[in-house]
Amino acid sequence: MGILGRLFGHDRNEDIPGLLPAIERAVSTVEPLLKQTGGYPEIYRKPVATALEYARSLAASIPGPVEINRESYASDPFVHSLFPSVDYVQDAFLASRALQDHYREYSSTDKLYALMGMRRFEKTVAGIELSGQTIQRDVIQNVVYFTSHTLEDLAPSENQSRDQAAWSLFDSLAGKVRKRVDTRKRDKHSQLQQKDSLIARLRTADAQTRPALEEELSKTITGIQSITSLLELRNYIEDFEAVLLNPEKHLRLNRIPMVLDRMGIRQDSGDTSGEGAITFNELVGFDRRDWTVTMVYCSNIPIQSFATRLDKACRELAI
Repeated sequence: MGILGRLFGHDRNEDIPGLLPAIERAVSTVEPLLKQTGGYPEIYRKPVATALEYARSLAASIPGPVEINRESYASDPFVHSLFPSVDYVQDAFLASRALQDHYREYSSTDKLYALMGMRRFEKTVAGIELSGQTIQRDVIQNVVYFTSHTLEDLAPSENQSRDQAAWSLFDSLAGKVRKRVDTRKRDKHSQLQQKDSLIARLRTADAQTRPALEEELSKTITGIQSITSLLELRNYIEDFEAVLLNPEKHLRLNRIPMVLDRMGIRQDSGDTSGEGAITFNELVGFDRRDWTVTMVYCSNIPIQSFATRLDKACRELAI
C-alpha cells in the first residue's frame, strides 16, 4: 500500500494475522467469481477483518477447558450436569468420529483439547421434595439435561483448538452472507415462476380479470428486475458488510446461570449469582440450533473400533 493509502488509513487492517487468507476463504464461500471482480481483495478488508477479530474474540471467551473424565464427573458439578451418567462420559467420546480421526493424525499423544457442544433441554416432571420433615409428592419440577454431545476443533493444545474454533465461527459468519445471496436467488426463481404463471393466465383472461393480472405482472417484473440488480457481483459487498460488520447480531454467546441439584433439577428459588450456580454458555446463531458449549480437555481415552462398539451395543441389547 502506498503513502496515500497510509494517509487515508486504507491499510489499517494489514497487520491482522491471516486477513488475506480469511478474505479468500469468505469470498470462496459466497461466490468464487468475486475474485475476478474489480476491487478484490481491498473492498473486503474491513468487513472480513471485523468478522475475523470478532470470531477470535468469541473463541477466546468460551469457558474452559474443563477436564472430562470419571473423576471430574464425580467432583465437578458443571461436568456432572452435562452427562446423564458416569458411563456416558466415556461413551459420548468413543462415539465421536472426530475423535477417531484425531487419534489417527496424532497417534503419539493421548491428550486432546476440543470444543464440545451439546443441546440443552428442560422437561417438567412430577417428583418428590423434602420440606422440613415432610416429604411432598407430585411436586412439579424442571429437569435440565443435555444430548447430542459433539466434539469439534480437536487439537493437541488449547491454543490450537481455540484457533480452529475461531475459524469455524468465522466460517459460520461467511455462511450467513451466502444465505442472504441464496435467499435472493430463490426469490428470483419464485418470481420467475410467478411471472410465467401470470402470462399463461393472461392468455385466457377476460376483460374483467385482465387489468388485475396485468398489474400483478407489472409488479412481479419490477421485483425481478430489482432482485436481478442485487444479484450482480458488484453488489455482493453489501451482503458482506451487512453481516460481517455486525457479527454480534448473527453469532453470539449467551451466558445462562442456573442452580441445579445433583439430579439436574432446577432450583428456581436458588441464587444464580451465588457459589452454587452453574453458568452454561449457549452459542446462538452458529447453525439452526443453539448449542451449549465449553472447551474441554481429555487424556487417556481408550479408543475402540466401530466393530467393537457395535458388538458391545448388541450384547447390551441382548441382556
